[in-house]
Amino acid sequence: MTLSFVAGVLFCATGQETATNDSISQKQSDNNMGGASVGRQLEIDKKSYSFEYRFSIAPMNNWYVMKEKALSNKGLQFGIDYTSLYMRSSKVISDVNNKNTASGILNLQVSWNLINRKSGKNKGTLLFKLSDRHAYGSLTAPMFHGLNESGYYGLSGTGYHDYTMRMLEFNYQQFFANQRLGFVVGKIDLANYFNFHGISIPSMHFVGYGSMVTGTGNWGNAGLGAVVMGRPSKQIYAMLGAIDVYGDLFQDGDFFDLGRNWENGDFMYMAEIGYIPSFSERFFKRISLMAWKSPNYTSYGGNEVAAGEGIAVSSHWFFAQRFAPYMKFAFSSGAGENTFYERDFQLGHGLRFRHYDMLGTSFSWAKPNIPDSKNQMTFEIFYRYNVTAHIEVTADYQYIIHPTLNPSENGLSYVGIRGRIKL
Repeated sequence: MTLSFVAGVLFCATGQETATNDSISQKQSDNNMGGASVGRQLEIDKKSYSFEYRFSIAPMNNWYVMKEKALSNKGLQFGIDYTSLYMRSSKVISDVNNKNTASGILNLQVSWNLINRKSGKNKGTLLFKLSDRHAYGSLTAPMFHGLNESGYYGLSGTGYHDYTMRMLEFNYQQFFANQRLGFVVGKIDLANYFNFHGISIPSMHFVGYGSMVTGTGNWGNAGLGAVVMGRPSKQIYAMLGAIDVYGDLFQDGDFFDLGRNWENGDFMYMAEIGYIPSFSERFFKRISLMAWKSPNYTSYGGNEVAAGEGIAVSSHWFFAQRFAPYMKFAFSSGAGENTFYERDFQLGHGLRFRHYDMLGTSFSWAKPNIPDSKNQMTFEIFYRYNVTAHIEVTADYQYIIHPTLNPSENGLSYVGIRGRIKL
């Protein structure tokens, strides 16, 4: 899955509110449905900086002037980013496993406003994301290091996969009725639309699965699907989504893979209803109830996968321009090809500083869907240091109590460093 998000404000020393590129914001665009969709990512990374960073990069100004002209004249918005993550675990399953893990992510994201560009409402937008994700050397990619090397039952580096360049997302988004109705259809990732919170982009915030979406959900990869959204009132929204139950197989050379299960009618379904103070605040002030259901089917590898279902409650609320707490808890049958837990609970917080640095802390408790295993708990803390508006360096620490796949150990830890450049 990909998990990527949003834009924000900050009280500077002058007390004025100014726009930033963080995931929490006082003034949001009304023209994107998903919290981590391509459109939201581009809003985060675009150059509209009137605030103060530690250092400025004047030679990049012409680049951003050109981007603004493309947006205003053609409705074309694009961004390039590269993120690198290195992690080391304190324990591994056996002597043949490697404690080190590292990979890089190269993304090119584009949105093109095709309908109602000048009106500013009820826009129709084509969005796509090209992505290349690569482990360094012979190392396991951080995403699966816990499962394959250390014994943590979850994704130790969410999204830090290993696959060749591909069209990771490609979809069309349309709003109607003054943003009261909307849909997105194409190759999508449901984790960008359901059960997210405002500080869960793994290239900018937490990286561990215990700090992301609920692990009780059968989250597949991006694949053929659709999401429909409606707002019966200004504060209430409802969404329905369906996607190929597994999605992209990430096989080398498959540039555009929509998944293979939709051909047999095997879709994962999600529904969510929630409260937001206003539509423009939906990415950082939100209380929601989500339900999901996936069918029984035969996986591409020939294994029989049982049907699964579950519910999740989630809340995140940004206030005072600095504080970003979130909480979620969920229950499920524990079945599904990508389901880890039968129960889980997450509690976390992000604290933002004057230069848009961020300190994040989180705790999660989970009951794994593996019989006779102990409850697994995780702690994560990160500090993101913004060198400039375009360069970030983050230190991350995770501690896992009772790692499910390494039962001989009472605990293990990960120490990580992440760097990101965005243009």
